[in-house]
Order: sequence, then C-alpha cells, then structure tokens
Amino acid sequence: MDRVLVVDDNDAIQKLVSVNLKARGYAVDVAGSGEEALDLFKAGNYDLLILDLVLPGLGGLDVCGHIRLQSEVPIIVLSAREDEELKVRALDAGADDYVTKPFSHEELLARVRAVMRRSKSSGSDKLPEIRLRDLTIDIQGRRAFVSGNDMHLTRTEFALLAELAQNQEAVLTHENLLARVWGPEYRDSSHYLHVYLGRIRKKLGPDLETLLETVPGVGYILHSAA
Repeated sequence: MDRVLVVDDNDAIQKLVSVNLKARGYAVDVAGSGEEALDLFKAGNYDLLILDLVLPGLGGLDVCGHIRLQSEVPIIVLSAREDEELKVRALDAGADDYVTKPFSHEELLARVRAVMRRSKSSGSDKLPEIRLRDLTIDIQGRRAFVSGNDMHLTRTEFALLAELAQNQEAVLTHENLLARVWGPEYRDSSHYLHVYLGRIRKKLGPDLETLLETVPGVGYILHSAA
C-alpha cells in the first residue's frame, strides 16, 4: 500500500485530501506544520508528499528543499497563488507538480496518479546505454554521467533527458515531451520544461550544454554532437 504524507494547516483540506486518498487505497498521515512534516518524514517511509506552501513556522518551499536533500520522493505542492514565478520557484525547489487551490478531488487524484506513475516507471528498454560525446546515459540504471561523473539527476530530469536521448536529432515538441514524461493532462504546462531543462543544461556543464537545443515556440532537440 502506498503511503502519503499530507502537509496542510487547514483541517478541512487535510480531511478532504486524506479521505479521498484513503477511499482509493492509500495509507495517509497528516501534518499541520513544516516541522511536524519533517519529523514524520524522517520516521516514516512515504511514497508521496502533498505539501501546502503556506505553513506555520517552516514554509512549504523550505520543507521541499530539506526533503530533496535526502530523498527523491514525489512532491505535489498545493497553493492558493497562481502566479507563474511561484510555480517556477516550487519546481526549482524540487516539487514534481503544482496544484492551485481551490481544486477538485478528481483533479488532485489525477495528479497523484500521474506522479506515482512516473515514480514507479522503470524506463524504456530501447537501449541499455547511450553515449553522446562525454555524456553517458544508463537507461537501465536511470543514471547519467558526464566524463564519468554522476550528474545526480532527479527522476523527472532523467526521464526528460532519456526521452530526448532516445530521439536524437529529432525535435520533440513541448506537448510531446510533457505527454511522455508527465502524462497527456500536462500538455499545456510548458513552464515545467523551462525549469527542468534549464537544470539539465546546468548539470551538463559548459562543454556539453550545446548538445541540448531549444527550438523557440516548438520544443527541444538533443544533438548527437555539437
């Protein structure tokens, strides 16, 4: 049974989310503050976090950052704010998805299924290993290396890089990448790509970042040489 930690200081939100998750077979714990969330996370073995950004004491972005230092557990952020800058900050802090309040329980459950699906995906078996100059992508092991050094990619970063690497020299559109990595319900969430591919470029380093080309308004290409 998958275990979910719901972090929100609003009792009504806690109940709405936990009741609906339990009805679908998830085991759920709840926390009302950032500090309580970190304590529970250290003591438990969770498969997913649903995390409000506005919390008493330690805020949601800080909680996300702390957890990312020790785990790649999927994190869905909840927020009453819709501005793009905050979404980018949440994703950059390590969140896997961003849900705006108010939300329907059907929407949240769809997002839960999507991030859990990505988390449990074993990846494609098309190629065991891909080499592009000094970049090595181990599809089976879900790791990538630059000149033998581990890039320390997150699960989502690896999924994007592997998708591009298995379609070298082809333009993968925003919609195509979003659908393949996140799911068809994310086709309009192009800001996710901007954040994650920016992080991948940084991890590739100055000698290899030119392998990844942005096609403005269309998508991305990973070149075999550049």
